[in-house]
Amino acid sequence: MDLFAYPVSLVMKFWHWALSFVVDPDSGLAWVGSVLLLVVTVRLLLMRSMYRQQFSMRKMAQIAPKMKELQNKYKDRKSPEDRQEQAKEMQALYADAGVNPAAGCLPLLVQIPVFIGLYHVLLNFSPPGKSIEEASQMTNGAFQPQQVASFLNAEIFGVPLASYIRMPQEVMDSLHPGLVREDILVLAVPLFVLAGIATFINMWNSFRRQKAAKVAEQEALARVDAEERAGGPVVDGEVVEIDGQAPTPVADAGDAADDDGTPGAPAKAGADAKPQDFQSIAESMTESMNQSMKIMMYLFPFFPIVGAYFFNFPIAIGLYWLTNNIWTAVQSHFFMERLDKELPMSSREGLPPSAFM
Repeated sequence: MDLFAYPVSLVMKFWHWALSFVVDPDSGLAWVGSVLLLVVTVRLLLMRSMYRQQFSMRKMAQIAPKMKELQNKYKDRKSPEDRQEQAKEMQALYADAGVNPAAGCLPLLVQIPVFIGLYHVLLNFSPPGKSIEEASQMTNGAFQPQQVASFLNAEIFGVPLASYIRMPQEVMDSLHPGLVREDILVLAVPLFVLAGIATFINMWNSFRRQKAAKVAEQEALARVDAEERAGGPVVDGEVVEIDGQAPTPVADAGDAADDDGTPGAPAKAGADAKPQDFQSIAESMTESMNQSMKIMMYLFPFFPIVGAYFFNFPIAIGLYWLTNNIWTAVQSHFFMERLDKELPMSSREGLPPSAFM
């Protein structure tokens, strides 16, 4: 756990030191500021990669019709050589568009250890089984005993930052004489509820945009299929002539010859069925992920509320969580405005400008 905790505590220590030139280093303002500036530091470091993630997602939405055309091109060619050629063309399509399908993983992979490290640091300011006097003489990551004691004395609205809902009464007495659980509840409950609401709003916005993008993408792909069946581009429901020549309609799958050469026979099922191509597998995986995200959208916002009670989240964790979600909402707004200018979605793609968060 120190692998995550020490870098986090080092960033907090730096900001606490910087703020000590402006405010009292032992004040709650200095320590609250160090937590909030930790959020700012992490999110600024991730900003470029998160923007590239959104950029890649929108680019992938733009090339979805081309991906469908490529899939249709190889749908009847199942040899290993054809598969290899299809994979090369798909990689070339990604490269030409400048996108990376795995780009969305990095920001999440970075934020999870930051949260774990922050939780470990804040909890270890007053570790379970240790009195406040003992804790104030211990080190905590990059913090020396003097800074640990300073944090333990820091308050916001008269409530210690290190306090948590189920803190034992004897620990509360040593942390802040006269502190009662009701004082902690008055601050902790609204704080963690707001953190949960902010989490839900961000996830709901993300899911809504992705759902709208998926519907629009399916419409764009349906147009590609319609054009292939009609033998040419379809505009306003009519097939467009190419170079003055009427296009030749492509036979439907039901009119294709079967293995015996008989036209109109349905495709065989069972052992003779064609194997599902990797594009279909990717689509089914995406659908499963969307369903999982929908479930998480309703469950994950309860995590800060549940964690505040069962995992002894300190007040400072609530501040971090709420600030992080506010940053996410504001950042998404500015990202969308910039993407609307850099990558406007044409009517052919059919995707709204706010398709992705």
